[in-house]
Amino acid sequence: NMADEGTKITIRMGPEEIQNMEDFMADHGIGNRSDFIREAIVSYIIMKKVGATGTGTEGGIFVRLSDVQLGILRGIEMDGTCSISAEEFARKCILDVIVPASIQEDVIARAVKAAQMASQLK
Repeated sequence: NMADEGTKITIRMGPEEIQNMEDFMADHGIGNRSDFIREAIVSYIIMKKVGATGTGTEGGIFVRLSDVQLGILRGIEMDGTCSISAEEFARKCILDVIVPASIQEDVIARAVKAAQMASQLK
């Protein structure tokens, strides 16, 4: 597997795309472009495997939560329990349920291996 070897790839992006990516990263506490792009690719593949379609809000699902549920999410976000937004936290909770643990474990194992290899290169 090329990712296990820490293969470096190059992509071309326009200034607006880069600005959008960096704004998103700043808003969500992602400090590293490689981590962001790697996670985006893995998420894209998972979405395709489970048959998700559409991008943005056009094909999205809107979930109505009770005031108590919304209060809990806002509380988690406001007290710093979670370093991501309430929306991202809710999305992660859903993905944790619908994405098989074996896929999540594989993603983590690849990330650990890549980090170990990167640290050896320093």
